[in-house]
Formats: sequence, C-alpha cells, structure tokens
Amino acid sequence: MVSLKTVQASNAGLRALPNLTALFVGGTSGIGQSTLRQLARHTDSPTAYIIGRNQARAKPFLSELQQLSPKGKFHFIEADVSLARNVDLACKQILAQEKHLNFLFMTPGGISLGGRNETIEGIDHLFALRYYSRMRFIQNLLPLLESSSSPTRVISIYGGGFEFPINTTDLDLKHTFSLLNAYKHSITMTSLSMDHLSTTHPSISFIHAYPGLVGTNIYTNSFPAPISTFYNYAMWPLMWPFSVNLDESGHRHLFHLSSARYPAKRDLKGGAPLLEVGGESDVAIAKGITGEEGGGAYLLDWKGEVRSRSANVLAQYREQGVSEMVWKHTEALLEEAVRR
Repeated sequence: MVSLKTVQASNAGLRALPNLTALFVGGTSGIGQSTLRQLARHTDSPTAYIIGRNQARAKPFLSELQQLSPKGKFHFIEADVSLARNVDLACKQILAQEKHLNFLFMTPGGISLGGRNETIEGIDHLFALRYYSRMRFIQNLLPLLESSSSPTRVISIYGGGFEFPINTTDLDLKHTFSLLNAYKHSITMTSLSMDHLSTTHPSISFIHAYPGLVGTNIYTNSFPAPISTFYNYAMWPLMWPFSVNLDESGHRHLFHLSSARYPAKRDLKGGAPLLEVGGESDVAIAKGITGEEGGGAYLLDWKGEVRSRSANVLAQYREQGVSEMVWKHTEALLEEAVRR
C-alpha cells in the first residue's frame, strides 16, 4: 500500500510543475470532484476543463475551485457524454484553446437494473459511458497529450484488475447483452485498449483504476427515490466501515494522476517528474499490465498497488492480438456512431 503520507508529499510537489492542464470528465460529483478539488489545492495556476451535464448545478463548485486556486482557470463544458458526437464537440473546444494536456481523468457512469438501452448512436447507454465515450476522449485528445511534457497521464476509473473473458465475436454486445456481460466487457476492453495504446503512444501513461467502495451519489443519480433511499439509509451504513473516505480518494487519485511511480513507457529512463518521499519502498516504479516495470499501462487498486488477479486473461488476449482488435473495433464503431 502506498502510504497516505507519501501520497500527500507527492501531491505537494505539484507546485513545482508549471502550466498543468487537465480535463475531468464527470468532475462535478463523487471521485472526479474530490480529485479536482485536490488538484486546485495543490497547484498554483492550473487550467482545468470540467465536463458535466448541468452547468447551473456546477457553479458553486466552480466558485470553490477558484477560491482554492485564485490563479487557476476552470472551464465548464456542458455535455451528455453518452453520445460520441457530444464528446467530439467538447473536444473541439479544448483542441481550439490548448496546445497540451497533462491529465485526462474520466469517471462517468452509473448503475442500471434494466436491459440494453440504446442511444441514438446504437450503443447501450451505460456501456457508452463506461467505455466507448471514454475511449473517444482519448482518441480525440491524443495530439494534446503527446504534446505535453511529463507527467502525461490518462486515468479511467472503473474496474481495473477485475478483467474477465469476453465475447470477442460480439464486443459491443449487440446480440448477447446482459448487465453482467456489459460489466465484463467495459472492464476488460478498457484494459486491453490501454495496453494497446501504451505501445502505440509510449509518451503517455495509461491507468485503469478500481477506486474501492467510496461514498458517492451514484445511487441517487441512477435510481428513483425508493431505491436510492433504501441504499443510502439501509445499505450504506452496513458498507461504510469497509469504504474509502471520499476526501482520501481524491488525494490518492491525484497521486495516481501525477506520481512518478506510474511512468509512460518512454519516460522510464527519463527521470521522475516529481520528487517522492526519500527512502520509502512504496514509491518504486510500478509494474504495468505486461508485468514489465514501468510498462506504461497500469491496473491499480485504491491503494495505488498493481492488481494482477487477471494477468492470465490479459496475457492470453495479448498473445492472440485481441488488444489491437478491440481498439480497431472501438475506432470503427465510434466512427459509425457519429455518422448516424
């Protein structure tokens, strides 16, 4: 486990890095909001873009960020990112205004108890939020990410380390959809795509992280009052003792975004972008998906440790060329989606 002391010391070092630019997709609540709050606290003049569904609701948080970082620039983009075409419009705004991007942090999603619910682009709504739209952000913003100096990092918050075998003949689950299959495909396809991208874009570090059990408003946002109330007042008190504090989660995910522990493949021998707490063993360079030190793509738990429970599944898929196949499928499906 990476100690909280190390996390906080590393985050404090962010003040030495000028002109940090970040994009938070789903940054107005929960883990995204908590992480963005820590970024504002630990940097002098960041530029941050925050994508959410309701600008009016975001105004108090934007004011808080400005108070935390008076020299910072915080731009809100209102968008429903379940649609790839809306992702494209949001990215166009950023591409028109910025020359580089250090951090891309993505948390959009939700919970459903129903069946397949297709958007107008022909993709299941939650599958789009958990996987396809996130990959569209990466695809569109690769030029800005590759133009940045270290640290340059992409993080997707979902289920890194819980990869399962998937149906490679029906990747978008058009014919074999179920909630369980959607869960498996979203996780495994994220990890496989990041494995592929870390090879084709070695100047960028990719992380698929499992955040642990964190108290957010996901049930309130996903379900009507009877169900969300039952969860908040009956279920959550039983789970709370095993949860991660939301504030600590923000500290830790900022560490995941910026620490030298998770370098891009090209940066392994290029020197750490941040100074860590000297002498502590928990800041050694992490092993990537391939088991290689500093591999460029990482599966992390909430403590910052590498998750390797599904290493055999990913190794088998890598040998079979499934990582590249998944990415090619993703690119093709997204191009088809925006043409509808």
